[in-house]
Amino acid sequence: MSFTVDTAICTSCGLCATGCVCGLIAMNKDGVPYIAEAKQPVCVHCGHCAAVCPTGALALDGTNPDKLEPADPPVPSYMVQHLLKTRRAIRNFQPQAVEESVLQEVLSLAAYAPTAHNAREVSYLVINGRDKVETVLQAAVRLMVEHHLYPNHTANVRSGHDTLFRGAPCLILIHAPERILSETDCATAASYLELALPAFQLGSCWAGMLIEACAYGLPPEIQIPQGHKLYAALMVGRPDVKYVRIPERTAPEIRWA
Repeated sequence: MSFTVDTAICTSCGLCATGCVCGLIAMNKDGVPYIAEAKQPVCVHCGHCAAVCPTGALALDGTNPDKLEPADPPVPSYMVQHLLKTRRAIRNFQPQAVEESVLQEVLSLAAYAPTAHNAREVSYLVINGRDKVETVLQAAVRLMVEHHLYPNHTANVRSGHDTLFRGAPCLILIHAPERILSETDCATAASYLELALPAFQLGSCWAGMLIEACAYGLPPEIQIPQGHKLYAALMVGRPDVKYVRIPERTAPEIRWA
């Protein structure tokens, strides 16, 4: 790693030391932040130090602070509420594949999803195009029949009515190294995708039945790196319906300690 400070603009405010999630940053006798060489391997490269510095004096891993995207003022509460309330699980898709450039942009946003220990080991397998999705669909059906899962859905698919993938033209399969918190990391990334997709006129729905089937072993149609496990999957495409109202939800059960 590298951690450099432009002493000409550093104000010795100490915010970088306060914000360091690993507690690695100290201030030297001149009030300049530094990371002791012995502690540098512990850095998780989260970037909090560069993000919090008010003058842009810190460069982490050789990235010029001027190249970092500035953080705008906080998003108004009503916009956040609207984003969360209007997310719908889409089960009616238009048939055309999604532009690869659009998917690339959405997935770049999912890279900002938090991961345990800032591991950032979440990866994606994108299956784009209804013909390719159909191949995975038939593989999923074979798995489900073999393990006696969802007989009604497998019968529907075999009769030409896709109630498993809902006619989606794209699948995004989310995988990571098999470890305790990887499932949480992948689920969080999927949630980021769910919230980001509508901004690109796309929608999604969790493909949970596929994940359940793949727990018995991945079919050859799904290739992910050795040592990785498939933890989440989304059906993705352009919605074929438009929702014009926000349905009510049951109030959460809350206990105050």
